[in-house]
Amino acid sequence: MDSVRAAIPLAEADPERPVYHFHPPANWNNDPNGTIFHNGWHHLFYQHNPYGSGWGHMHWGHARSRDMVDWEHLPIALWPSIERGEDHVYSGGAIKGDDGRVRLFYTSIGKRDPEQWMAVPLDDELIAWEKHPRNPVVSLKHHGAKRVFEWRDPFMFREQGHVYMVCGGDGNDMHRGGDGQVQLYRALNADLSEWKHLGSIFENRDRRCPNIECPNLFRLGKKWVLIISPHMPCEYFVGDLDLERVRFVPETRGVLDPGASYASNISVDDKGRTILWLWGRTATKLDKGWNSVMALPRILSIDSAGFLCQTPVPELSKLRGEPLRVPATELSGKPLALGEEFQRDTLEIEAVFAAENASSVGMRLRCSKDGKPGAEIRHEVRGGFFSVGSTRMYFGREKHLRLRVFLDKRVVEVYANDGEAAIFTTVDAGLNDLGIEVFANGGAAKLESLTAWPLRPARFSLERFK
Repeated sequence: MDSVRAAIPLAEADPERPVYHFHPPANWNNDPNGTIFHNGWHHLFYQHNPYGSGWGHMHWGHARSRDMVDWEHLPIALWPSIERGEDHVYSGGAIKGDDGRVRLFYTSIGKRDPEQWMAVPLDDELIAWEKHPRNPVVSLKHHGAKRVFEWRDPFMFREQGHVYMVCGGDGNDMHRGGDGQVQLYRALNADLSEWKHLGSIFENRDRRCPNIECPNLFRLGKKWVLIISPHMPCEYFVGDLDLERVRFVPETRGVLDPGASYASNISVDDKGRTILWLWGRTATKLDKGWNSVMALPRILSIDSAGFLCQTPVPELSKLRGEPLRVPATELSGKPLALGEEFQRDTLEIEAVFAAENASSVGMRLRCSKDGKPGAEIRHEVRGGFFSVGSTRMYFGREKHLRLRVFLDKRVVEVYANDGEAAIFTTVDAGLNDLGIEVFANGGAAKLESLTAWPLRPARFSLERFK
């Protein structure tokens, strides 16, 4: 923590650091871990290197929030037990036991086989933690003769009166790909310190996938959803879970976010909302004192066709300043440049396009004075593709496009048509490149409405971190 505190002035001095996306006080972060709603607080743990702004020395950082907008940084929750052979505290999840106490599960990494360890809180605020004396609670021995490689990232859920765990891995040691697996376990006692391996519940027969990381398996409405991180953009599957046959049977499949996000985690709040958390990769230079953020928390739902939708939590509207509006405007040929009052590096934008006979519509953010965009948001109506910068996904040939855009310095998040598409990515622009324009190409279109709100920075309290 002394190391993190020493890096705070450097991180805070960087004018390009996002201000309302969650980030640690300083230094590196990656995967969200142990996300859970407890006693009125959203708790976010995360992979954290307290000693620098590059990956290494994995600890679990910790923060909490009442609204997922303003945050309170808390003391680092977990660190490697060097005396017990741990070099890293890798990713994992959280769940409440029958006694109401939260348990954290994570992958313990050292110069030995990986192990799944459990930690229990020493207080009801979840500030201080101790590692369970029976660790490891799950080891490779639980698999018997079955070999599982690259085994990590436990995630827990409840069903039919039992607590289950899934972990990711690979069946052929990542040499060939095509055998990524999700293993299923069931707790044998109320303390969650004894587990039984039930088998492989899902296999990803894709040669591009060397193994599965960070599997999340959870109920959403009447269906089950599996999210995996396959060393490519996260994928999701919607289907049915058969615990007797130890099988998850997908019905639909999609890319969660084709941009720079990765390593999902899930929580459910007191309103019954299923909330998605993602690591937002920024590839920041190592001399900036920080690296990466979290994507904005997203509410998950399943649409009428059985596919996953993602929408930013409505609490984010607390950040809004006074709205700026553009009246309905016909678009054809020359782009429409927005006025100077829109030229800011933290904005939320809602825009609706009717693509009449245009081949593409969209907007450009953080344009330079010579018109070069930092990021272009484009819907190719005839081809059906949707893109933000160089990130591209199939979206369908919709004539109407509803955009919700969050610009935060060098980061942009875009949601299209009520969350049918969601993309987190970074923006390449100069500090003073703040122009915004909307466009239609290959024919006429209409900008039916556009409203933008300047966004204030989120509040990040350090009182409890000290």
